[in-house]
Amino acid sequence: MNIRLFKKGDLFLFFCMVIIAVLTLAWNTYSSPSSFDAITAVITQDGKVIKSINLNTVTGPAYVNINNHGIKQVIVAEKGKIRFSESACLDKICVKTGWLTKTGAKAICLPSATIITIVGDRKDFDSITY
Repeated sequence: MNIRLFKKGDLFLFFCMVIIAVLTLAWNTYSSPSSFDAITAVITQDGKVIKSINLNTVTGPAYVNINNHGIKQVIVAEKGKIRFSESACLDKICVKTGWLTKTGAKAICLPSATIITIVGDRKDFDSITY
């Protein structure tokens, strides 16, 4: 008894779906944001903007020193990314947040009421927000 599990059309459809999946994965992995996408880091304290940095135009490490509510902090901005480098707060969650690179990302230090927010033209989605 010769029973065929797949027909030629089934195999053709399967391979087409695999090729489409591989191309989609490659496109999402290797496509990079355009250099025309403006990415700006906005640093606020107590609801007031204290500094705005265009992350596309930063050539080397740019340091921002902050002293608010008796807490000293150092923020480092490099091309396309920004982070809290040092903080005198107790838990240091702001430092542990790491580099911010995507639009909508935030790092917050509650004891000093300092917030770093990435704003820009590009809309980045992940599996949670999609």
